Amino acid sequence: MRWIALQARITCDAAPALIDEAAAQRALGCMALGFTPRVVLVDETVLMEVSGSLRLFGGLSRLAQRLAQLADQFFEQNKVPAHMERAQGATSLIALGRLRQLRCQPGAACKRVADLPMDTLTAARPHLAVLERVGCRSWDDLLRLPRGGVARRFGAPLLQALDRARGHAPDVYEWLALPQSFDEKLELDALVTHAPALMAGALRLLVHLQALLLGRQSGLCALKLVWHFDPRRDVPPTGELLIRTAQPAQDLRHVARLVAEHLAQQRLPAPVTALSLQSLETEKLTDSAAATGSLLMQARQQGDSALQLIERLSARLGPTQVQAWQPCADHRPEQMQRWISAQSAIKSIAASACPERARGLNDLKNEIKIEALYPTWLLPEPLKLACVGNSPVYQGRLVRLAGPQRLEATGWLMPGDGAGEGERGKPPAIRDYFIYRSLQAGLLWIYSERLPVAAQQAVHGQPRAWYLHGFFA
Repeated sequence: MRWIALQARITCDAAPALIDEAAAQRALGCMALGFTPRVVLVDETVLMEVSGSLRLFGGLSRLAQRLAQLADQFFEQNKVPAHMERAQGATSLIALGRLRQLRCQPGAACKRVADLPMDTLTAARPHLAVLERVGCRSWDDLLRLPRGGVARRFGAPLLQALDRARGHAPDVYEWLALPQSFDEKLELDALVTHAPALMAGALRLLVHLQALLLGRQSGLCALKLVWHFDPRRDVPPTGELLIRTAQPAQDLRHVARLVAEHLAQQRLPAPVTALSLQSLETEKLTDSAAATGSLLMQARQQGDSALQLIERLSARLGPTQVQAWQPCADHRPEQMQRWISAQSAIKSIAASACPERARGLNDLKNEIKIEALYPTWLLPEPLKLACVGNSPVYQGRLVRLAGPQRLEATGWLMPGDGAGEGERGKPPAIRDYFIYRSLQAGLLWIYSERLPVAAQQAVHGQPRAWYLHGFFA
């Protein structure tokens, strides 16, 4: 069997960290569960039995390296001045003893397990004074004493601990298990009267939530932040804030920014005494185990993604101020697109980025003729263009790239469809659409109207009328 002992150590006392060493130990325990289900918190350390996970992660050294990278990344992201210390051994008490020796004597490591000091064994700590007087300063010294005398003088637990350390007795632990959802309450050190000041407590809860997500290899989709008002005030007992993300988030820095944006717009009717954070929706991340070793471009992406930018802008400016373009299945060019709130369209945007979620979006694309090229922006009214010969001109000469694409917009609107009587009375419009390139304006969507045969004969020889209808992104 292979055991690894872990311990988080706060390295700087100048500035208060988001979490203390006890909370850092629990976070390490949660992260260790992402590598093995056999994790236990013993005293001030985290013990993990990894013999069943070595083949999956490519050996003990690679597993320990990836665990160290994950812990360092977690502490760096949350600005916690801490680092992880680790030691390994054939049994849990050997790994624990080696870690304690490294903590007390940095750089000093015993080649033989029997040479470990007596204070590295938990069961021997109550008897250290007596053991030192009789000359027992290492595990080997204690093993040389008669077992019967040791049991009568120090009790059976000390001998049992030695047997477990030597592998002669099994380790019996109650393994660490994570809850299905996160629900934690934090009592504030002082009354808070301004909502932005609640962010300090929210950050502490988000650090604990991120550790849980790492252990469960899951991403956060929705959470609820609840603040508890002073019960002495005549106001409702609580207020709450609901945050949703389009994509499952395991790095909660983006979620923290969303919480800060929403708190900046809140007004507290009474002082707040406590905060509660609940995870409402989480999603399993099947590829999280291989994410750290990926060589793909998305693994080296820097900055926020487009979805994160949309969510931050919607939280700061309001959901109606950030809009997204959405195609519509309509035969009329003026009705083929619409602008809606980005919060309403953000789920479909996230679905298009995930192949498993894109089936419904692909069906919609098939309905609106994905083989045709339609512009991103349509003008409210088509703009009539000047002509040189029989070719349109817009900010200089244009180069034709594609077309014609024939569209017929007939008056199929029925009463109650939202159009006036004058619009329904218009004759059918038969248009040939082209894509032109302009050196100044980019790609343009331009059409020319096709007249009926009788009308064409009447105006034979006159140039065609050209109209600018849209721009491509």
